[in-house]
Amino acid sequence: MGEKAPRRWYPILMIVMCIKLVLQASVSFRAAPKAIHIAFSQFAAVKYQEIPTYKSVSRWLTQVGLYKLNRLKEQANDWALIIDNSVQIGSHKFLVILGVRLSKLQGKALAFEDMEILLMEIHEKSDANSICKALERAQKKVGKVATVCADDGPDLRGGIVLFCKKYNVGRVFDTIHKIGTFLKRLLGKDREWLAFTSAAAKAKMRMQQTQAAHLTPPNQRTKSRFLNIEILVCWGIDIIMTLENSKHPDKALLEKYCGWIRKHRELLERLKQMDLINKKVRQHIRENGICATTGDQIDTLLEKAMELSNFNEQACEYAGMLIDFFHEQSKVVPIGQVWVGSSEIIESLFGKLKSLEQDQSKGGFTSLVLGIAACVGKVDADVVSAAMRQISTADVDTWTKEQIGTTLLSKRRKSLGLWRRKKRTKKNVIHEQAGVSLMGVAGF
Repeated sequence: MGEKAPRRWYPILMIVMCIKLVLQASVSFRAAPKAIHIAFSQFAAVKYQEIPTYKSVSRWLTQVGLYKLNRLKEQANDWALIIDNSVQIGSHKFLVILGVRLSKLQGKALAFEDMEILLMEIHEKSDANSICKALERAQKKVGKVATVCADDGPDLRGGIVLFCKKYNVGRVFDTIHKIGTFLKRLLGKDREWLAFTSAAAKAKMRMQQTQAAHLTPPNQRTKSRFLNIEILVCWGIDIIMTLENSKHPDKALLEKYCGWIRKHRELLERLKQMDLINKKVRQHIRENGICATTGDQIDTLLEKAMELSNFNEQACEYAGMLIDFFHEQSKVVPIGQVWVGSSEIIESLFGKLKSLEQDQSKGGFTSLVLGIAACVGKVDADVVSAAMRQISTADVDTWTKEQIGTTLLSKRRKSLGLWRRKKRTKKNVIHEQAGVSLMGVAGF
C-alpha cells in the first residue's frame, strides 16, 4: 500500500483512508477499520494487509487535529475570523476561532477545506476580557485581522467589541442568527403561532404510537426554534394539501388527528412567504458574503420576490427589517471588499463534533475536540505524514491535560466508583490473609 507513515506500523494511505471515512463519510471509529477490512478482503493484492484498531484511528485523528492547530499560518492583513462557543454538560465552554483570507473567497459557500483552525480553548468563564485575549492570540498567529463575524450572543458580544475597537477591526453579525432574532420579534408573542405550535406538539404525542405515526409533526427544538420553523411550516402545508385530496389513503387518519390545522391556513401561508424570504437571503449571503452594496442587492432581490409571490403585510414588514439590517451592515464594509456574512460553517463544525463523539457528547469535552481541527483544511498524504512525524500521542495527552484537565467521565468514575475500590481492596486483604494461613499449614 505504499510508504509507511513516520514512526507508524501502517502505510500513510491506510491512515488517510481511515480518517476520511470518519470525517467525510461519518463512519464511526469502530466501523472504519471494519469497512476497510471488508473492502480489502475482496482483492488478493491487499487481502492480508494488517488493519488498525479503532483506538488507532481515534489517536490518528487527534494527532492530525493538533498538527493543524499548531502549524504556522499564512501571514497577511486580510484575515476574517469566525468565532463561537459550544457547550455540553458541565460549566465549561469550548471556544473555537476559524480563519479565512478574504482574498481567497471565491463567490461560493464556505467549506471546511477553505478554513484554517486558529484557536481552540476550553473556558469556564466567557467574559469580555477572556474573549478579547483569545482573539488577540488568534490574530498573533496570522498577522492582521480585517473582520470578525459572530452571532450577537452575550457571551461573545463584549469581548468582540473590545477587540474590534482596540485593533480597528470590522465587525459583522451572523445573518442566520439575526434572521432568528427578527422572526422571534414577529412571532414570539403571536397568539396564533403559539396556538399552532402547541397543537402540533399535542398532536405528535397523540399520533406517535398509532397508525398515524408516519404523519406526525416534526420535533420542535427548544433552542434556536425560530431558525428552524421551515420544517414545521412545510409539514403544516403538506397536511392541508393532503386533507383537500378526497382520494388520499390517509385522509381519515388526518381528519381524526390533524383536522384542527385548517384554522391555521392563513398563518401557514404567511409563514411560507417569510420562509421564502429566509431562503433567498441566506443563499445570497452564503454565496456572496457582505459588501458595500449588499443592502441594495437584498432590496432588489426581495422586491423581485415580492412581485412574484404577492407578499402579505407581515411578510413585507419582515422583508423591511432584513433590508434595513443589511443596509446597516453594508456601511461597515470598505468599498471593493467582500466580508464573510455568516457563521454557519462553525455551527456545522460543532455538529461534526457531536457526530464524532456520538453518545460521548453527553459526558463533556474530551480529546476528541481535536477532531474538528482535523476537519478543516485538506486531509491528504502530505498532511498525514507531517502530522505523524511532528505530533506524538504524548503531545495530544499534554494538550488535553492543559486545555480540558480531568474529564467529567473520569471525575464521575473517581467519585461514584470509590465504594467499589474500597470493597475490592477489603476483599483482596481477606484473600491475602487466607493465602498466608494456607501457606503456614502447608509448611512453606
